[in-house]
This record gives sequence, structure tokens and C-alpha cells, in this order.
Amino acid sequence: MKKLFVAIALVLGAAQAQAYTAPAWGCNLSFKGVAHGFKVILGKYEYNGHGDLTCISLSGQKVQYPVTVTMKAAPLSAQVALGRMELSGQAAEIALFDSNPESILGTYYVAQAQGAVLGGVGIITATRVDLPEMALKVSLQFAKGLGVNLGINRMEIALDQNR
Repeated sequence: MKKLFVAIALVLGAAQAQAYTAPAWGCNLSFKGVAHGFKVILGKYEYNGHGDLTCISLSGQKVQYPVTVTMKAAPLSAQVALGRMELSGQAAEIALFDSNPESILGTYYVAQAQGAVLGGVGIITATRVDLPEMALKVSLQFAKGLGVNLGINRMEIALDQNR
């Protein structure tokens, strides 16, 4: 019986050693996808993409996740967007008061601006607050195509189940 308890303790100890725990995570999201549609306050404009989320903690723990990135606004919302653009870029993210890097995944509210005439640039600022946890994101994108997108959106970062 004593050997059984020792074995269980070793297994539980090994499982805890693999757990990702840190008070803050810094993450990099590299992504690529397509934004398209037509919306001037009313309409539909969306972004669908994929990428890789790489996170590192202050203690040096590192994890990487394949993710999908989608952005959609309500049909009636503060957004002026039209055209079709291929967007790729990098985003820096910070998760505070959080012990798990997977908490970076989830729903964000973003303010964004992108524009392209053959080529162009864009920027996104985003926040997610699930008290006591908070995540902040700033993104720089490169655009190819013809279009413009100014407004407030909802962004979802989720694990990519196909990769």
C-alpha cells in the first residue's frame, strides 16, 4: 500500500511539474488571413485567418499553439469597411494576473484601422478582461488588395483543431 501512495505521489508531482504556471505571460501572435465585405455602419465585414501563438513567462516557460483568428462586428455597429484585403502580421500580447498562457485565447474587443490600394498597412489594439485576468494586444499588419476598414470589432482567438 505504501508503494501505491508513493507511485501516485510521483505521478501527481510529474503532472504538476508540466503545468504552466506564471503570474504573467508575454506572447507573440503571427497570423495571415483574408478580410472582405461591405459595411458602412450596417452590413457585413469579416476577417478569417490562422497563425501561431508563442508565449513565454517571466520564469522562462515557453509554449506554442496553432490558432485561428476571426473578427466580426455586429451587423449594426461603429464600422466603415469595404473591399478585400489579405492581412498578415505580428501581434504582441501580454496576459496579466494569469497563471495559464491558454488564457490569451478567447474573445477580445478591438479598435482597428487597415487600408490598402494594392498594398498597405493596418493596426489593431485589443483588450480582454475576465477579472481578475486581463490581456492586452497590439498588432501591426501588412495588407495586400483594395479596401479600408475602420471601426470596432469583436475578435476571437481559438485553438486550431485542424493543425
